[in-house]
Amino acid sequence: MKRITVLALVVGFTAVTGCVAVRADSANSVIPPEQADDGSAEILADKFEVDRQSGWVTATGNVKVRSKNHEMSADRVRLHRDKGDIQARGNVVLRQSGFGSWSGDYIEYNYKTGAGLTGVGAMQAGVFHVSAEEVTRREDGVYDARHMCVTTCTNAPGHWHWHVSGRGRYKDNDYVEVFNAVPFLFGVPFGYLPYYYRDIDTHYGFRLIPGYTSKWGAYLLGTYVFNIYESPRDRGPKLYGSTHLDYRTRRGVAVGQNFTWDLREWGKGKLETYYAWDQDPPDKMRDMNWMSKINDERYRLRLRHAADLTPRDQFLLRGMYVSDSEVSGDFFDRANRGESIPINFVSLSHREHTWAAGVLASGPLNDFYAGVARLPEGWLNIMPQPVFDTGINYESQTRAGYLNRDAAKYENALPDYMYYPGSWADYNLVRVDTAHRLTYPFKLGDVVSVVPRAGYRGTYYSDTERQSDVFRHSADLGVQASLRATSDWKSGYRHVVEPYLDYSYQPVHYSADNGRVYGVDRFDRSSGWLDRFGFDGTWLPYDWHGLRPGFRNLLQTRDSKGRMRTVLDWDVYLGIPFDTDGPINEDGVQLAGTKVSFMPNEDFDLKAHAEWDAQNDVLAYVDLSAFYRLTEKFRFGGGYLGRDHDLLDYDLSPVAQWSRVNENLVYGGFTHELNDIWSWSLYARYDARCSDIDEVGGYLQYQLDCLVFQLRAAYVHGYQRIDRISERDDDFRVAIMMWLRAEERSTADQWLTW
Repeated sequence: MKRITVLALVVGFTAVTGCVAVRADSANSVIPPEQADDGSAEILADKFEVDRQSGWVTATGNVKVRSKNHEMSADRVRLHRDKGDIQARGNVVLRQSGFGSWSGDYIEYNYKTGAGLTGVGAMQAGVFHVSAEEVTRREDGVYDARHMCVTTCTNAPGHWHWHVSGRGRYKDNDYVEVFNAVPFLFGVPFGYLPYYYRDIDTHYGFRLIPGYTSKWGAYLLGTYVFNIYESPRDRGPKLYGSTHLDYRTRRGVAVGQNFTWDLREWGKGKLETYYAWDQDPPDKMRDMNWMSKINDERYRLRLRHAADLTPRDQFLLRGMYVSDSEVSGDFFDRANRGESIPINFVSLSHREHTWAAGVLASGPLNDFYAGVARLPEGWLNIMPQPVFDTGINYESQTRAGYLNRDAAKYENALPDYMYYPGSWADYNLVRVDTAHRLTYPFKLGDVVSVVPRAGYRGTYYSDTERQSDVFRHSADLGVQASLRATSDWKSGYRHVVEPYLDYSYQPVHYSADNGRVYGVDRFDRSSGWLDRFGFDGTWLPYDWHGLRPGFRNLLQTRDSKGRMRTVLDWDVYLGIPFDTDGPINEDGVQLAGTKVSFMPNEDFDLKAHAEWDAQNDVLAYVDLSAFYRLTEKFRFGGGYLGRDHDLLDYDLSPVAQWSRVNENLVYGGFTHELNDIWSWSLYARYDARCSDIDEVGGYLQYQLDCLVFQLRAAYVHGYQRIDRISERDDDFRVAIMMWLRAEERSTADQWLTW
């Protein structure tokens, strides 16, 4: 084969490459901008002809054109060095680094102006395959395509599982538009779109989810995600929306409009609106002691925004306002499981190396949700830092604000029915709390690390149960000692042993003559079992005096890159009170706890946290989980969650069960990929306290080369509430999902979030 070098050759061969990379997730296939190749190009061919008078160079037979960024092969190529025109014919394949590829019978292109015309051909841009009868490139980089077909399928044309056809245009690394678009599924047209737009870098397009639940009946959830604005600048602001149109045979029609924005340095956020004309709202007698008044027209508004204004300043906003207490559970079950009571707040914080400060306003927006409102509350934290050259370290935390605690207000509740936290949880006050601590770390004989501490906490309450302007004074006097020993084994493992002992004395004094101080948060009341043992510096409204011994083991080894990795982290600790006047009224060991993290390899992960209540002979808290990847195709796991301890609050509920938390839940599931076509998953949750199946479900998935079909099914067990009046029926759920396999949507362990 002959070889010739031609100067200033072909670089705009991007004429039809990357034109419709309309994959939903293109983070791993970002297309660089077109650029001229000012260097030389190398042409290899069996035969060359040069017409010096016309300026054309003709190469025939196994022609290969290589430049810095391009590679093209064809049977015949003509190049005009002065004008920049290029003509290639016969088995043309054009590739550019970072772009897709184009193949066809003929391409005519001017690398100087960017204008070009192609005949029938096929283009590969990322995971998308495009064929068109004719493509014309404008000088502004926009391509006009006639009789265009777009798909992600790898089969030959005519055997695609899905594709969209129509007249369209597209721009490299930007967008694709299709006019009079007709989508096909297995060769059968199933719709018509007069106009379709999709940004290459985002998940624009239609989503349809059909299914059935006992609560909704048959349903069809429809969403269209579309672009609104995207800055032409790299990393400029972006705004897109999603329109929702849902139909449920039992509940009727619902619509929604969401807006999502990325303002770069000004943060990211989302506004969600949803409005339903409910044909079958919950009956007021069904949950009369648990729900607010419900009308036929129901809605939800949710707003979120987060911005790192500077490397040290952060702004956060989160809020949700709903028409009634049941709308989230009725229409947004998955979100409701993770946040049954909306968390609303707006905060601004600033951090320096030695201190941090901020202001927070938060609380429920609907009065049928119980909670504490901070209107607002400011805080200042001083990080641990040395006091001159004395060896003493100082740290502090201070917060002040107007706090309002309300019980949930249900118009339909029975007059003699008491719910948690009860009508007594209705008070407001100004609280100022400041805590300061001094520590003096040193070593005894370079063996034992000793950290004595002395702290003071002062709290002002503008109001209490029976009087105003009450002060709480607390002290924290204690010392922590620990010993660390290390042993390196011949097998390559390192064993670290660390016994430790913490002695703490925390006396508390109130200026109140009688009555109780209102409880607002963990500074005044407890919801966690460890709070009552003085752990984590939480000082409750009673004296604490005792020991907290512990023994920690670490087993470490080095990974493939030589970095130290922890295989086993095992901590065992005790709580031993002395003359404590709080809810623990016995001496001796009252708490026995352990924390374990075991990760022998990347396939197995076990975590356990358990605490024993010696006074009541029960497990006060258990969180156990284990997950194992048996093979690359089979993963399974499960766990147990349990709590059994009383709550320390301003007052007790008349319903004894609400003054003590008692929960026992067992869960497990697996995901199995049988082969490249079929996979399935099952999961189950069991309520051990009630001895009932809480939920069971799974999916069956079928994959083609370009499409994924998934059938989901679940059964949610009904229950009766503690008032013996309110009931929930069993719920059967079925849904059909379909998405492009090129989107690389993972289904691994999805059962954990269902």
